[in-house]
Amino acid sequence: MGSGPQGSGDQLRPDNESERLATVRRYDVLDTPPDGAFDRITALAARLFDVPISIISIVDHDRIWFKSHYGLDATEIGRDPGLCASAICQLDPWLVNDAQVDVRTIDNPLVAGELGLRFYFGVPLTTTDGFNLGTLNVIDVKPREVTEAEAETLKDLAAVVVDELEVRLAVRTKLEERRQRALELNDDVVQGLALAQLALQAGREEQAEAAIESTLRAAQGIVGELLESAGDQGRLVPGDLVRETAASVLPSGASA
Repeated sequence: MGSGPQGSGDQLRPDNESERLATVRRYDVLDTPPDGAFDRITALAARLFDVPISIISIVDHDRIWFKSHYGLDATEIGRDPGLCASAICQLDPWLVNDAQVDVRTIDNPLVAGELGLRFYFGVPLTTTDGFNLGTLNVIDVKPREVTEAEAETLKDLAAVVVDELEVRLAVRTKLEERRQRALELNDDVVQGLALAQLALQAGREEQAEAAIESTLRAAQGIVGELLESAGDQGRLVPGDLVRETAASVLPSGASA
């Protein structure tokens, strides 16, 4: 997906901004609780680069939210001053060796203000379909250089972040599919039982029997999908869902 910038200065936004924001919503990560898996990545990045701050950021429409923030108390900042907003406008890493002399950042409030940011290196968190959700970045209050090996290391860590997000999205998608399927099967069971009851009341035993058989198939489908979700512990052996004695339909008004 193309992600060239539109606008200038603090208002830089990718050309695919509306689609990118839709992708951010799809991953459903904004405002989620702290997570040890991501916190370990930022701690590792800070340690490897010997910097005081490392952040996993997600760029929203008006803010930059931090999924993980090592060495920083803030959980989000406005989008306009955030360097991550510029970093997501390209697919390559965004490097500022010394923000106080870099024309792209010299007037930035994060540089001129209390934080005194001097060094920023951010790698976009690019999804499998090519959208930049945010960045994994490392920050220092003194200028520094980045070696090729260090750059590759941060790229690899950013890829781990994306992999983690992809796995969680896949799990949520699968659970939602199963939920929808369970609702469909439940409707089949309820409708089948209602039809069987009406058929019995009308003395239509063959129709009632057909409805019951359909309901049993739907019920077996529910059981099968529940067992599938249980993994190896839910495996069936041949005959597990087969009755030892055949079910029968009693005539209307008869007792068991």
